[in-house]
Amino acid sequence: MSSTLQRARLRLSKARQVEIFRRSGWLCRWCRRPVVFPAALKYMQKELENAGYNNLAHWRPAYHRQGAPLLDELAAVVDHVRPFAAGGLCNEDNFVTACNRCNMRKNASDPASWERKHPIRVIKGKFGEPEDWDGLSNVFLLLAKRGPESLTQSEKEWLAALDKRSPSYLSRD
Repeated sequence: MSSTLQRARLRLSKARQVEIFRRSGWLCRWCRRPVVFPAALKYMQKELENAGYNNLAHWRPAYHRQGAPLLDELAAVVDHVRPFAAGGLCNEDNFVTACNRCNMRKNASDPASWERKHPIRVIKGKFGEPEDWDGLSNVFLLLAKRGPESLTQSEKEWLAALDKRSPSYLSRD
């Protein structure tokens, strides 16, 4: 038996991930850019394809740059401030919203050294930080509710987590 015990990475529920995204205002902890809810772009692309638009690069499963440049940069992900690989805990204080780009670049870096090398540059918009940004999650809610029978199990969980008002339609047969 190995003398090193493997730690199990905590699987976050969709509801907990949504709480983290909302807590941050759907802004990346590291670059302060607004992040985008990936499933919203998937359903936007489906709507556009159904309307006859082709050769779209809004969504791909792997978020690759050629097929989904916006997700390659700005897909919303949950990140550990202190990396899990470096002993970071799986608790509220250590979870933040990150954009896909920062999450991939930061990887297992120590947060203090990462911030020294990549200081947060406040985005100087004419009107300041976005106040009501939702990561396009409401676009996902709108489009997903049009055809709940075609949602994957994961998307049904996202739908229930995002829409606390009335997730009962998910159980209709």
